Amino acid sequence: MRFMWLWFLTAIYLSGCGGWGDYVHKSDRFKFKIAFPVHWEVYDRSDNQIDYLEATLPDVSREARIVVRATPVAPDISPTEIYPMFLEGSGDAAILLEFVIEEKGTISSKTGDGRFIKISYLTEEHRIRGIRTLFLGGPVRGRYRLEVSMEMPADNFLDHEADFRKMISLMELK
Repeated sequence: MRFMWLWFLTAIYLSGCGGWGDYVHKSDRFKFKIAFPVHWEVYDRSDNQIDYLEATLPDVSREARIVVRATPVAPDISPTEIYPMFLEGSGDAAILLEFVIEEKGTISSKTGDGRFIKISYLTEEHRIRGIRTLFLGGPVRGRYRLEVSMEMPADNFLDHEADFRKMISLMELK
């Protein structure tokens, strides 16, 4: 009876966690784990070289998406080699209309720190706001670059930013 009560309380607690874990991706290749917020539809488009996941939020807009991309990098690469270019927008200022970096800094996952930039730019239909993150994961043999981003129409961004930041804080890298 005691164990049944404990199980019941655990089930109630987990059901109140806001839908986290509806879809959890565990990468066998790159050894990271990431859970997506409830209501996001996740598509795994990984191939033999990279892990590539794309999540959409159909109720908001076709332009609302979370993208997760893990790619191998040289075993001797250091954070000081990859973070500076990322923090400058990776060349998007030249190709996206009215591209602005609103904020940049450090962001933490469950197992380590990465970098983030908060951006906005203009499309034909909307002002888009987003947050892009970059982490360097893996031991020296098996080093990888993990980019996780969320972009959507500016009117909806603040409604989803906290969930995205929670997603990143729960992410595990090895």
